Amino acid sequence: MTSETNSVDRQTATQLRSDRDELYQLRRTREQLVQIMDSLPGLVGYVDLDLKIVYANQLIETWYQMSRTELVGMELKTLFTEEHYKTVEALLQRVLSGEEINDERDISYPDGVTRRVHLNYIPDRDEAGINGYFFLVRDVSERYAAELALKQANEFLDGKVRAATFELEQRNADLQRENAARRQSEERYRIVSELMSDLIYVYQIDADGAMKTVWQTGRLSEEFSPRHTDDGHHRLWRPIVHPDDETILDQRIKRLLQNNSSIDEFRVIDRQGVTRWLRAFGRPIWDDDEQRVTQIMVATQDITETKVAEQLLERNRQMLSAALDSMSEGFMLFDEDGKLLEFNEKLKELFPKTAHSFARGVSFEELLRISATSGEVKAAQQDPLKWVAERLEKYPSDSGSVEVELSDGRWMLSTDRRTRFNGVVGIRTDITERKRAEELRRQQEAELAQVLRRASMGEMASALAHELSQPLAVVVNYANGLLRRLDESPVNVDSASEALGNISEAGQRAKDIINHVGDFVRLGTPEVADESFPSLVNDVHEMLRDRLQRNHVELTSNLDARDIRVEVNKIEIRQVLFNLINNSIEALQQVESARREIDIECSIANGEFLLVAVSDNGPGIESQVAESLFEPYVTTKSKGLGMGLSISRTILEAHGSRLWYDREAGSGACLRFRLPLVEAGDDS
Repeated sequence: MTSETNSVDRQTATQLRSDRDELYQLRRTREQLVQIMDSLPGLVGYVDLDLKIVYANQLIETWYQMSRTELVGMELKTLFTEEHYKTVEALLQRVLSGEEINDERDISYPDGVTRRVHLNYIPDRDEAGINGYFFLVRDVSERYAAELALKQANEFLDGKVRAATFELEQRNADLQRENAARRQSEERYRIVSELMSDLIYVYQIDADGAMKTVWQTGRLSEEFSPRHTDDGHHRLWRPIVHPDDETILDQRIKRLLQNNSSIDEFRVIDRQGVTRWLRAFGRPIWDDDEQRVTQIMVATQDITETKVAEQLLERNRQMLSAALDSMSEGFMLFDEDGKLLEFNEKLKELFPKTAHSFARGVSFEELLRISATSGEVKAAQQDPLKWVAERLEKYPSDSGSVEVELSDGRWMLSTDRRTRFNGVVGIRTDITERKRAEELRRQQEAELAQVLRRASMGEMASALAHELSQPLAVVVNYANGLLRRLDESPVNVDSASEALGNISEAGQRAKDIINHVGDFVRLGTPEVADESFPSLVNDVHEMLRDRLQRNHVELTSNLDARDIRVEVNKIEIRQVLFNLINNSIEALQQVESARREIDIECSIANGEFLLVAVSDNGPGIESQVAESLFEPYVTTKSKGLGMGLSISRTILEAHGSRLWYDREAGSGACLRFRLPLVEAGDDS
């Protein structure tokens, strides 16, 4: 049973190491994504419906002079100054109502810098509605200063023109048209500059709806240069878009021509034949005179690395899920807040009454309460809340596992360990078969112990005869004396009564001796009770008195003046003492010494336990035998099964104790064990 258990433990440890490595890889992928976001030259993050920060990149730490640990979960109203919050409060209401926000304004930040920032708030919506919003905040102070300077220059130029003479009136009209065109160009530049992009370009829309690229710039301008189409127009994406994404491109153009901004992701094939992912932010320019969209301005980002990372992350998640589902044990992973992150299907099989409650985000305490109140746990049926409180005291445990019996008779081994990220990994193992095997082994060892007790009767036969001879001799002597008195006339009633009393007392003594030995060999289910330990030692001493005398062995103890009470089963503890003393007697038979001694030493520890040591001055135990001394069928005797110490160990473990061999005790052999005290007395 021990080797099988070790094998299961090694398999479980191997599986746990594999799961740990996969979780580490998943964490590593996430860290790479965070590094990408941290490298962006702007504030990037996500805010939920409660206006709490869910994610923030590294630059936010610099501007707000706070760590991300402090920022995540903080309400914007707490983070912002009162003036800052009033500045953006209306924008927050608009984005949470589903409107995309593009705005510029001056804001003073905790790092002491007042910046002109462009605010880009994008609502996060799904079929259920708005969940929060993504934000992109960029410092456009330099560009804004340039615009102000340009505006001032224009105003100065306009003043000069107004001051010109009548002869320059026609020229002034031309200049006004030029200024109008310049202002239009400035507006176009402002719109494009709102977005941080790898590629910026402009489509010109003809009256018949034909599109051609008229201007482009940015890192990708050479890699994705326009190509001529069959109609002679320059089209940027149509010739190189991935065939599977042409529908996305068509729908995008349709929205833009309807004067709706659009953000789309699609794939293109570059000049080297490599598939790239792009995210394009498009904004149409509406002409009031022509009542149509005349230009489309687009800022495009290369998100290939992000997409690849997302795909890798998703693949890792699928691999992790497959690995977890292949486990023979139930698996749970909780984050540092105690919320469930991952679990496998086996967990649902093991806990069918709780299966419907396993979902990401649920806490361990909630799962415990559901399992307890549903009647799934046997020990929780009387008082579920008390059981939950006691169970939480042992969660998590880095030093052991908890065995839980379910109401359907199955047993679960619950192991909960802290992860290096301060989360908790929970493993649930069905140990029903092991528990049944342990119960069967316990029953078999109990039966074997009873057989060994009966076998010990051969050793006690002479002692029993010696003990019975004394009360029986008393009975015979007083009976003969009584018969003689009955022949006398008159009969002495007082003398006869005294003789009958002595006969009854001697008979009771013989009965007690027989019952004492009968208790030792009787088969049954023993119970724990308040017992006197010195009395137990004396009982065993009486059993072995004749054998001790025949082998010239002296048994001593330090219990003469104390009555130490222990909570034990007296029959089983008698057997433990009998086995240990009997083993010492057999060991001392091998010693050619004028003095053979067995000593029983007792002391009290912490007022809770009685520590017992049984030692002799025999030859001791060889080191190679000592390694497996308490295993079944290990013996140093020519006769015997080698079960005495194994059974003694099992008995003491059932009493919440243990039996061990003291290697440092000196010459001879010394075995120690402890028993739970009822009343301690003085420590020694």
